[in-house]
Amino acid sequence: MTVPRDPGPRQQAPDALDAQAQAWVRRLASGAARPRDARALKHWCAISEAHAQAFRKAHRQWRELLPAATLASHADPELARLRTMGNTAALPLPRRMFLGGAVAASAAAIGVALVRPPLDLWPSVQALQADFRTGVGEQRKLALTPTVTVEMNTRSSLGVRAANGQPQGIDLIDGEVSVNALRAAQPFTVVASEGRVSATDARFEVRRLAEGICVTCIEGQVRVATGGSDIALMPSQQVVYDRLAMGAVRQIDAAELSPWREGILSFRKTALTQVVAEINRYRPGRVVLLARSLGDRPVSGRFHIGDLDKAIAQIQRLFRLDATSLPGAIVVLS
Repeated sequence: MTVPRDPGPRQQAPDALDAQAQAWVRRLASGAARPRDARALKHWCAISEAHAQAFRKAHRQWRELLPAATLASHADPELARLRTMGNTAALPLPRRMFLGGAVAASAAAIGVALVRPPLDLWPSVQALQADFRTGVGEQRKLALTPTVTVEMNTRSSLGVRAANGQPQGIDLIDGEVSVNALRAAQPFTVVASEGRVSATDARFEVRRLAEGICVTCIEGQVRVATGGSDIALMPSQQVVYDRLAMGAVRQIDAAELSPWREGILSFRKTALTQVVAEINRYRPGRVVLLARSLGDRPVSGRFHIGDLDKAIAQIQRLFRLDATSLPGAIVVLS
């Protein structure tokens, strides 16, 4: 999408500024925003106070979804996080700052919208500063070393950890990665939150969840360390840890692993709330489930990641829900 450019601080009709501000919001919500967009938005907001006010007005329209977020937040951790946004100050910026002062200045100019995006509609500042990032529905394969490949799932971002100019691991900032280190010449480490996942001869996946970090060993052996605990995962074993403790290791069925690397979302008697949460990872905008009484109802099926609106339509018909479409590809199911 091309965002209209404003050549200078001349007087413009409010409707024209509103339209341009809405275009900026749509650009951010598309999942395709890049660092240059943050810089361009900072410049646009600085043209005049009217421009800055127009963007704040467009942002408030997202905030008008707060009542719906409050109703749905018991089943949606991201919506629960939105409820507490308020006027929270911007988070400290990491040391990796290839965007320089531009993002910091723009975040100060337009509030927390870029730092803590409502409903996760666009990437956070931290994600924009990553070495590698995927947008909504995008996947990417990286050959970080001759013997290690990393596949990034949708809405994922990572930083590369290197020593003497050679990659030795990654910092998982957002999302999910699949690591193939079956022929690694030295330990390859994934740092996520307060934990470390390492292997020299294994395939494994690491995913950031609302409740912590999920590590799954697919092949070989993987070591997971956090909070003084250090365990080894064998094939088809999975563990979730958070900032406080390591969870219990559980054995999983290979069928539980979603074939996202083949462009498919697969569900087998999965609770509707979890299905909606997964759709939200891969689809621009947001699906909000207000029919909380149906949240535990099971859903089974396979859906193509590139055509998830069909999945929403099937869910709507299956549970006889009403669907309301809002700007920014937001769909409210009630």
